[in-house]
Amino acid sequence: MIIGIEAAHANKKHRTGVEQVCFNLIQEFKKTLPSSSRVILYSNKPLIGELADLPNNWSVKVLKWPFLKGWSQFRLSGEFLFNKPDVFFAPGQLVPFICPKKTISIVHDSAFKAWPNLYWWASRLYLHLMNKLICRKSSLIITPSKFSKQELIKYYKYNSEKIKVVPWGYDKKNYKYQPSGIKAHEIMEKHRMLEKFGITKSFIMSVGRLETKKNTRRIIQAFNILRDNKHYLQLLLVGTPGVGFDKIEQEINNSPYKKDIILSGWLDDDLSKLYNTAQALVFPSLYEGFGLPVLEALACGCPVVLSKNSSLEEVGGTAKSGPTYVDPKKPEEIASAVSKVLTGIDLLEDQIERRKQIEYGLERVKEFGWEKSGEMIKQYIV
Repeated sequence: MIIGIEAAHANKKHRTGVEQVCFNLIQEFKKTLPSSSRVILYSNKPLIGELADLPNNWSVKVLKWPFLKGWSQFRLSGEFLFNKPDVFFAPGQLVPFICPKKTISIVHDSAFKAWPNLYWWASRLYLHLMNKLICRKSSLIITPSKFSKQELIKYYKYNSEKIKVVPWGYDKKNYKYQPSGIKAHEIMEKHRMLEKFGITKSFIMSVGRLETKKNTRRIIQAFNILRDNKHYLQLLLVGTPGVGFDKIEQEINNSPYKKDIILSGWLDDDLSKLYNTAQALVFPSLYEGFGLPVLEALACGCPVVLSKNSSLEEVGGTAKSGPTYVDPKKPEEIASAVSKVLTGIDLLEDQIERRKQIEYGLERVKEFGWEKSGEMIKQYIV
């Protein structure tokens, strides 16, 4: 059997959520796909980093393409016109016009349908056409949550029996709970990290693109409310600018606490340490197909404040001692939820509640893992 996998999304130095999923699934398949099968990775550029370390029965086909868009649809179609694999796995929510009969695709979300005003018109049209193509060409579609599955059915009337829900995992080596130590080198290391980002107070953090969909403006508004209420905090925004960043930048500039709003840009190596040090992850996204930062934060013992009515309740769980869920359109509700987490620093009874949230998160993440995700998808591929 020849198994083909699209690897262009995974083949990035700085990977966003979808790209992280693609990368981690491929890495899992290297361990679990049968050695009797031949596996071909398709990419538009030579593979980099760990992705390039291939098992003996794996190979890569670099299919060059001079344009920014269209590689998946046109260049892969040209390849499959003459050399089709027996099975094709498309993890990046894109498929070629010409596909093998057994094509398994991932649809991460349908945000552009639910919130069309959050996307450029050209991106919206492109994504809509791609989802229609996926529904037409795929023998099976995988979504990371029941929420994403229902969205796909709602917008595209796709057969529910051909949609399988496979929750994502997180990097267990990098994201783990590290309680504050008392050893001198641990204190110095933490101090150096905080100094690197200009963090001089307790802080809350947000992780994801700085864009309208991630609700960054309302996170800033909630931070202003917290500061007005005498919570002496800093806000760390981890991510790169996205759609609507001009208004986010204006919100930052208009904040009386502008000096305590820190933009770190894209991060990888320091993220686990920051989760372990932050008072909370504030993640009231307007729309999420899954929400990888939630698992990362919970694994690091960081309480989370999440938005209601999306996939995030599937990720965070709904136990009493679990995450706090808020209306993402109400900054005062976001601020109130964060405030309750912060109180745990001062009052004994709330310290106990905070400890319960940390312990809940550490237990919750045991239900997730890339090895579980890979194993579930493997059964559909082979």
